Amino acid sequence: MRLRRISIPLLASCSVVVAACGGGVATGTVAGRAGGKATTDARMIVVVASNFSFHPETVRVRPGEEIALTLRSADNSHDFAVDGLGLVGDVAGGETTTQRLRIDETGKFTFYCTIPGHRAGGMEGTITVR
Repeated sequence: MRLRRISIPLLASCSVVVAACGGGVATGTVAGRAGGKATTDARMIVVVASNFSFHPETVRVRPGEEIALTLRSADNSHDFAVDGLGLVGDVAGGETTTQRLRIDETGKFTFYCTIPGHRAGGMEGTITVR
């Protein structure tokens, strides 16, 4: 059997489309995208993840604004997921990654770490889009 290569950004985009179509938040389904390499014209936002918190806990963006989200781990492995969009990025302990993020709808959206026990321990925050 012959295997085909699929680029990671393409695969991430496909999973976001599925997540955006299937899930919703209080304001309805989230239109936007996550994942892929951040563009150079995107606004940089740095979020530091540590057991069991994100800093900052609140992020403010404009609808449709391209964000270069830099996730930095201060200790162990962490990830960054947004309700309605799914996983945006993940990092190993002490590592940093930058991913693209855009939310088209206005409202408040919860972001959190999906690693078992982290969200329950308080590892979540809010993205306000307006």
